[in-house]
Amino acid sequence: MADNGESLVAKRYAQAAFELAGSDLAGWQRALEEIAEFMGDEEVRKVLENSRIPQEPKMRLVAAALADLPAMPLNLARLLVRKSRTALAPAIAEQFAAMVQAQQGVQKAHATTAVPLTSAEQEALAQRLQASTGHPVELETDVDPELLGGVVVQIGDRLIDASVRGKLDAMRKALV
Repeated sequence: MADNGESLVAKRYAQAAFELAGSDLAGWQRALEEIAEFMGDEEVRKVLENSRIPQEPKMRLVAAALADLPAMPLNLARLLVRKSRTALAPAIAEQFAAMVQAQQGVQKAHATTAVPLTSAEQEALAQRLQASTGHPVELETDVDPELLGGVVVQIGDRLIDASVRGKLDAMRKALV
């Protein structure tokens, strides 16, 4: 993601889009993802971020490439070109998606295991986390062989360490 200042700016754009979206959050989310994909493309980015290219050709490029978008999201894309903020499009889409998930009560969880989980194991873990939090959970997984076994889960600011390494560390501290 961008640095802190750019992240804050992206969050402000996402918040404004979120407020404009009203009940069409899904439509706006698709539109922002399309804008992010377009403006995040390496060749397109070179054109849009080139200060020697006048804004008018950039605006025509955006209008042609994103012609199928509704008027309001297209206006946001044009605003990003006008303000030379096209590099923020992926961060804006990411922030917007996080706002939608928060509104829907979905929590992101990151699980690290010693070995890759099967899809059935991932589903079971997600269901257990949902039962313990009382909210739907979107689970991302990672593998770290140093855990030896078990799982470490991060949900928001909560850390659940049920790894073998964590238990061995706790035993060592208790013995010392």
